[in-house]
Amino acid sequence: MSKAVWGVAQPGDYRTAATWLGLIYFVLPLAVRWAEPKDFDLQRLRRRIQRAAVYRTVANVAGICAVAAFLSARFVVAYPAPLISTVLTLMVAMAVITHKTFARARKLCAQTHIDVQNLLRDMDDLDDAKGRDRAARKLRNWRPRPRTGQGTGDQHADKRMVARRSWDVLKLDLCTTVDSGYRLFGLPFLADDAIADLERKVLVGIEAAGPDATDPARDDLHAILKACAARIDVLA
Repeated sequence: MSKAVWGVAQPGDYRTAATWLGLIYFVLPLAVRWAEPKDFDLQRLRRRIQRAAVYRTVANVAGICAVAAFLSARFVVAYPAPLISTVLTLMVAMAVITHKTFARARKLCAQTHIDVQNLLRDMDDLDDAKGRDRAARKLRNWRPRPRTGQGTGDQHADKRMVARRSWDVLKLDLCTTVDSGYRLFGLPFLADDAIADLERKVLVGIEAAGPDATDPARDDLHAILKACAARIDVLA
């Protein structure tokens, strides 16, 4: 590429550059997914989102430059003037794609932030109902035998269902890729193992009889809120 900058590149140089840039475009997103830490920690989620957007931008720039290099190899000698306008068009496309990549990340963070808050509110309502139920039992000095799988009883079934539905909505956000609509080449908001672990904590907290059973899930949900807070953009 340095030869192209100084104006001494030959068609063969452009073809070589196009090949390498094309490889970067296809391989870099896969390499980023492979290189992500396996011991994933929600405290590092903010950097995961940032890496996804930045490396997708690098890959897109490489892909557009590969197209420009391919066109240069074919037409730089015979049609130099149209080539200049084509390269300028590709540069505009590069700016647009970069903007869309970061806008997608911001929009996903905003939607995830909203859905996490909805889940936390539904869990608050459920925990309040559990707490009132426990206080009423103590007041009446009543200790019924726990029923396996029934949580705090049928009186809380509706609130548990609402909380589970909020989790289902949030889970879709967490499975969505940050940088691309194609899951094969994109980086999901959370890794599959992290989603499964969070789902277990949320569902256990919802089904448990005690109002404090949701605390482990709340810690993880607040970590997600913190990671998304700096990228909220409801107009993206």
